[in-house]
Amino acid sequence: MVLPGRARHYSSWMKTTIIIGIAVIGSLGISYLGVAKESIIMLFLLGVIFSTIVTSSSMWGIIASVISMMVMNFLFTEPRFTFVIYDSGDLILLLFFLITAVVSGTITSRLQQQIELAEKNERTTQVLYRIASGFIAISGESDIINRARYFVQSYTGLESEVIIYDEMNYQENAIGVNKDFPIKGSEGILGKIRIAGHDSIEDSQTEIIIQSIATQLGIALEGERLYLEREQIKVAMEKERLRANLLRSVSHDLRTPLTALSGAGNLLAENFEQLDDKEKKQLATDISEEIGWLTNLVENILNMTRINNDQLILKKEDEVVDDVISEAVSRTKTILRDRDFQVALPTDVISVPMDGKLIVQVIVNLLENAVRHTPKESSIALEVELDDGYVEFIVSDTGEGVDRSIKNSIFDRFVTLDKGITDGKRGIGLGLSICKAIVEAHGGKIYTEENKPTGSRFIFTLPAKEEER
Repeated sequence: MVLPGRARHYSSWMKTTIIIGIAVIGSLGISYLGVAKESIIMLFLLGVIFSTIVTSSSMWGIIASVISMMVMNFLFTEPRFTFVIYDSGDLILLLFFLITAVVSGTITSRLQQQIELAEKNERTTQVLYRIASGFIAISGESDIINRARYFVQSYTGLESEVIIYDEMNYQENAIGVNKDFPIKGSEGILGKIRIAGHDSIEDSQTEIIIQSIATQLGIALEGERLYLEREQIKVAMEKERLRANLLRSVSHDLRTPLTALSGAGNLLAENFEQLDDKEKKQLATDISEEIGWLTNLVENILNMTRINNDQLILKKEDEVVDDVISEAVSRTKTILRDRDFQVALPTDVISVPMDGKLIVQVIVNLLENAVRHTPKESSIALEVELDDGYVEFIVSDTGEGVDRSIKNSIFDRFVTLDKGITDGKRGIGLGLSICKAIVEAHGGKIYTEENKPTGSRFIFTLPAKEEER
């Protein structure tokens, strides 16, 4: 097997021999035409320069210079075909040729090396630019690490592994180690890039590329960690804001019915004998209404807690729609007593796979929402329709309709129309968001539209049959 170094020497020797051979043949040709040996020297000088270029080595240019001088002495100086020189002019001419050839070959070799170095630096700069830009649009620590390993493989042909110091479950693979490149962050060393294989880094350019990858990797990892920290802070701030809103809203909404309950209870206790039956019945009705509202508030808060903790578990059974509507209406009859309330159900009995308790809660929330946003003596309707494999539940009213400022966010949490806090329009903005979560968990959808000529319609749909999996 021929070693790479010996192969290169053999190739350079062959190239130099061929070029000098061409120069000899050319010189003999032009000598036959009567051209002076001063001009023949230029032909050999060109041969020396070409030898330097094709071998990329000044050493072979010097060798070509010496061989060319000896060939000229042998072929073109008197006595010809010997290495003896009688004429001092020929000796000086050959010495000048040798000096000129060596200098020209050396300058040509250095110029060629500078050109090659400039081209190599240009390629390295382009690679470094691609590496820097390649980390910009990528996120996720594992993806960033994989991108770094990909760059090492693509631009150096080397195998590598990335070791992050805070990965407690990391296990090093048994690979040959050439050199570790530290991954630096603003607060210290984040890890290192380990190159596989001994003596695999052949030049400084490869080392520069790997070090650049390590640097960009450190910047990307630190940026990703800062981004995650900011997101965690934002999430914590949002949770704190929601918690504060919930506590503020719950405290207000609890205070109002508790005050009413306390007042009605005290009035009954202190003036029971003086009150007539009508007044006692009204107080009992008020107490019942407030207790029902408190019960629904607590139910909504519990459901939202389950939704936030991903613990909303559906217990689906085939429920008759008429029974579900009847349960929801019975739970809201006290708040609906001052409204013109109508119910329209299909003539056929419809059975739908659902969690009956949760769907009742959805209907109760929608009816309470309608009562809360409509004046007394207004009309509220609850309709059920079967449409293309889905059952539609429609709660419509003749109030003022949904305000444009909250129309696109009406099913978000804590969304209420800000017209001041009054006892007449209580609500913490959870009811509709809970409706959305429950309906979507059933595979349905919920939306709102105008109820012409006035008011709004809240519609949610449920699949009439259980979807096949």
